[in-house]
Amino acid sequence: MNTAQWRGLVDHILYAVMFRQSLDDAAVDSTARTILSRQGLAAGPEAYSAAADLALASADPLTQSFDTPHSEQDLRAFLGRLRHRLEELRPWPEPSYVRLPIENWQSFAAARPIAQVGQSLMNVQDRLAERFERLPGDPTRSVLILRLESGHTVGLVGSYQPAGPVTLLQRDPGPPQPVIAALLASTAVSDDMVVPLSATEQA
Repeated sequence: MNTAQWRGLVDHILYAVMFRQSLDDAAVDSTARTILSRQGLAAGPEAYSAAADLALASADPLTQSFDTPHSEQDLRAFLGRLRHRLEELRPWPEPSYVRLPIENWQSFAAARPIAQVGQSLMNVQDRLAERFERLPGDPTRSVLILRLESGHTVGLVGSYQPAGPVTLLQRDPGPPQPVIAALLASTAVSDDMVVPLSATEQA
């Protein structure tokens, strides 16, 4: 994990607690449980724990990204206690979805679109805490490939410019409804963000 990566993850944590008056034990516990739930702090305990280790080992100030009411000393103490609390909460639950490498795009040759998701790629990306990658051979579109807890593998395709809806692709044969339901059950994508496509639009 490079400096930009761990700093980005630590910024997520610091932003999540910047409006708390006190970085007390309650703040530590609630932040740890938010990390384990992957709701809001969605990168997962492995990533945040490793980022906290690297941040605490670094001499660089942790408060350089944005203004915060908490001191450098308080934030470092909080990160150390958070790291310890995450260890106490092992075994960590398995993630409800896993990002797959862009090389898996080759298996989407026969995929079909089954729904529109969200208002923009950036919105969906923030919900999932996973970055889209440029589609091979198509610099105008980007894709995120996920394996859901249900076992379904799906693709989310959209464009940064111009901003537009993200399309949900179903890779494997079968009715689309269980795939859409699995996406909603496994991720922070909400039901009001998803518009199923008609059979004609799926063709």
